Amino acid sequence: MTMTPPVGIHILSSLYSCEKVNSLDKKALSEKITQLLHDNQLTKLGEFYHEFEGGGVTALIALAESHLALHTWPELDYLTLEIYVCNYSRDNSEAAEKVHSGLVSFLEPGRIETHRVHR
Repeated sequence: MTMTPPVGIHILSSLYSCEKVNSLDKKALSEKITQLLHDNQLTKLGEFYHEFEGGGVTALIALAESHLALHTWPELDYLTLEIYVCNYSRDNSEAAEKVHSGLVSFLEPGRIETHRVHR
C-alpha cells in the first residue's frame, strides 16, 4: 500500500533591524501568536517561552499541524522565525503564510530574508 505524503510548507525567516525585540516580552509574544494561530485555524498543542537574563526570548509552539519557533537576539536587533505545517487531509500553507505575515507585521523588521520549502 502506498501512502500519500503530507502536504505543507516550511517557512524560515531571519528578521534584521528589528528594534521591537528590545522590548518584546513572552506575554505579548504569546498573546500575538495565540491570536494568529486561532485566527488561521491552526491547533496549538503546547507552548514553551523562555526569557533570557539580559534580554531575548525563545518560543517553541507545538501544533497539531507541526510547529512554530522564534528566537530573538536583542543586542543585534535580530530574530529568527520558523513555521512548519503539514497535514494529510488539508493544505495549511495559506494559514502558515498568514501567521508568518502577521508576526512579521507585529515585529516590524527593517529587512527580512525568507526561505520556503514546499512539501
